[in-house]
Amino acid sequence: MNQTITNLTVAVRRQLVLSGHSTIAAISEATRLSFPTVKKQLEQLMEAGEVFEQGFEDSRGGRPAKRYIYNERFTHGLTLYVEKSVVRYRVIDSIGTTIDDGTQEILNGDHLGALGSVLDRQLDRTPDMSAISIGVAAAVADGTVIFAPDYPTFAHLDLKSWVESRSNRLAVIENDMNAAVYGYGHTHELAGDQSIVYIYLGKNGPGAGILINGQLIRGKTGFSGEISFLPLYDDSTFHNRMESERAAPLSDSAFDALGRLVATFTATLNPNAIIFSDVDLVDPELEAIRHACQRHIPVAHMPDLLIGNWEEDYFAGLARRCVGLMLESI
Repeated sequence: MNQTITNLTVAVRRQLVLSGHSTIAAISEATRLSFPTVKKQLEQLMEAGEVFEQGFEDSRGGRPAKRYIYNERFTHGLTLYVEKSVVRYRVIDSIGTTIDDGTQEILNGDHLGALGSVLDRQLDRTPDMSAISIGVAAAVADGTVIFAPDYPTFAHLDLKSWVESRSNRLAVIENDMNAAVYGYGHTHELAGDQSIVYIYLGKNGPGAGILINGQLIRGKTGFSGEISFLPLYDDSTFHNRMESERAAPLSDSAFDALGRLVATFTATLNPNAIIFSDVDLVDPELEAIRHACQRHIPVAHMPDLLIGNWEEDYFAGLARRCVGLMLESI
């Protein structure tokens, strides 16, 4: 199949998956492809078993249009993320719905070995997987792990190539915070002009994911969001201050550090909202952060402070990346 036809096919697939179901006319309008081109692509996809007819749209006068739906079980994908002690994974169908999940314990700090075990086992169980997305608490640039102090077996590794060579599947490697903010933005259907920051303080040290006007910000070298290094104090970084103040309940010093962090993002990006992980904070603590921030930023410019669902937001982002790969790799 030539590249032009491949691109046409992917465009039709993507529109069906995004919309849930659609008509030739609606796909044509959304993709800017001609009616005959969409019709031909749908016929080919139906012949392959990727697309089904699903009755007719409600008539608005005249002949009702046929409705088409993507076959969610046509292919599958594997999403997973690596923590210090476990790998957590979910098998998804072609529209991103979870159909299986589990964990793999990591022994002796061998994160790469544990990842390989999960890949081998899941590909044996579900051989029709066509794509893999992996989240890591590390700075990633073009699939290569460039900064991973807690994952020595990943250090400076082209993890994308390693996974693709081992699995013979397309793969995407994503920083954990980029995946989480991307997943949150998709799940909450943010408007294209909205900007948000997602902050996680958890087990691997602080990190942030940033969406500006709906676009994920990675930075020049993939180092965007490494907030551990922010020199918020004369004698310590944000990570230093939080590391010494993380005992529950949070101290006034911890709230001061978080307030300075919010003020920094507010003054530089002026986001609509800053999302904190539910692993780290609960709603009542947001008021203390808001109060600490207002020592530095006028209240009129304050972003909304919200609590996200870390696990679900993370996996939602990985699922969207995996679905995108599946639609290109079939």
